[in-house]
Amino acid sequence: MANNNKPNQAIVSLTKGSIFSYIITGVVFIIYGLLLTYTDTTEKNMQLIVMITTVVSVLIGGIIASKGVNSKGLIFGMLVGIVYALIMVMVSFCILPTIKITSKMVMIIILSLSSGGIGGIIGINTKKN
Repeated sequence: MANNNKPNQAIVSLTKGSIFSYIITGVVFIIYGLLLTYTDTTEKNMQLIVMITTVVSVLIGGIIASKGVNSKGLIFGMLVGIVYALIMVMVSFCILPTIKITSKMVMIIILSLSSGGIGGIIGINTKKN
């Protein structure tokens, strides 16, 4: 079975999906930070905001990545989730070297992987040929 995905096209699609995921995350976190700073909003919902933002960001990133390839949307979506989670974990360890891997961190990794896969499936199936 021949692979219809050119290597450069696959890398570009994966990179584009990952970058869009982080752009969405950055925008949401900036807005949430501004709300925390300038309103009476508290940090009690921060974990929920992080999880929802992760799911939506990686889902959209998976859709974007899989629209740039000809097959294997699930794989490309999941790869976006893996890249997203790995970068998030590496940045966390760089900022807070004493941070430990917790159940919340594992949950975010699982959410990234699964939402990326779902996004990949959606993207490859809604792509116009």
